[in-house]
Amino acid sequence: MPRVVDREARRAELVSAAASVFTQRGVANTAVSDIVRKAGVAQGTFYLYFDSKDDAILAVVERMADAMTEATAARTEAPSSAVDKLLALRNVLAEAGSEPEAAELVDLMHRRENRLLHDRLAEDLTRRLVPLLEAIVEQGVADGDFRVDDSRAAAWFVLAGLQSVELAGTAISEMPAALTKATEFALRALGYQGPQR
Repeated sequence: MPRVVDREARRAELVSAAASVFTQRGVANTAVSDIVRKAGVAQGTFYLYFDSKDDAILAVVERMADAMTEATAARTEAPSSAVDKLLALRNVLAEAGSEPEAAELVDLMHRRENRLLHDRLAEDLTRRLVPLLEAIVEQGVADGDFRVDDSRAAAWFVLAGLQSVELAGTAISEMPAALTKATEFALRALGYQGPQR
């Protein structure tokens, strides 16, 4: 009797294997054969789930974006002020490399040979985070904490400012302090008059 394979679980195994090999060898230096060897499957199995290595790259990016989006949503869903939610978003970004596995992925993203992977993650995260941030800004305006006319443009501005901390090449160890400063500027740009936090 043929063994039944859980397609979702097998795909997740392949994505994990790809992320692991990308971390060890770099995206450019990784071949599909490296991924399947790490996953312990035949090369043909890889092509049942992905059309190419680029598809596997996108799956790794999607998994990372899912994790960051879920962490952000979880921290910003609680009933709290818009300022607290913006600070929670900052904290998620600051903590992105604090866990050992996450630290490896953050390091992976910042290697020159993995620029494509980094750019795809940044684009995916931006698309996902702008609506969350826009809702935070709208709440802040409704509560009287923020004074902006265009919540969407304000969300673009704030997110770009936070992302520029990373794009400027800030060391991982300096990221929390740099994001705190960027958030202070963002709060002032949003018209927040309360104490810095």
